[in-house]
Formats: sequence, C-alpha cells, structure tokens
Amino acid sequence: MRQEATLVFDQQLYEAQVLQKAAYRAMNSLTVDIACADGKFSCVLSSNIGVEEHSFLLAVQEFKKDVIDYQLRHQLNTETLPIKNLILGLAFSKTGLISE
Repeated sequence: MRQEATLVFDQQLYEAQVLQKAAYRAMNSLTVDIACADGKFSCVLSSNIGVEEHSFLLAVQEFKKDVIDYQLRHQLNTETLPIKNLILGLAFSKTGLISE
C-alpha cells in the first residue's frame, strides 16, 4: 500500500538545494516531489514500492532531520566562507609559486 505525507517548509528558513539533498538521501525509501508557491516549499513524500508503513514513517522522520542538518550545514558554510578563503589565501600566498 502506498503512503504519502506532505511537509511544508518556509522559503525564508530553508534553501531549495537543502530539500533536494535530503530527498536524494531518502530515495531508497521514498520519493519526494518538491513544489514552490506563496513563499513555501511543499514536499510530497511517497513511499517506494515494497516499503512498509513503519519504514515509511521512519524515512519521513529521517527526512525532517536531514533537512534541518543540511540547512544548518549550508548556513555554517555561508557564514564561514570568508574566513576559509582568508586562511587559504594566506596559506598559499607564501608558496613562491608566483614571482613578485
């Protein structure tokens, strides 16, 4: 029996690529259709063939956790990118690869 669940995420809080990454990770258990309207992402999660109800509910729960995890990783990457670039710039500035 096919199960479905619909999750809604605010576009101001979540990025589309975050939802796509979570959907990709969950593809063994469920299929995710993502739509955008009125400042919200709507994710319709459908169980794959042969996935039982209990496994589907666990996959939905994992999807929610993954969305939060990937969003926080994305946010952290965005916030620390200038510092990473500065560190890399300093590290490679003293290599002598470019003559002054």
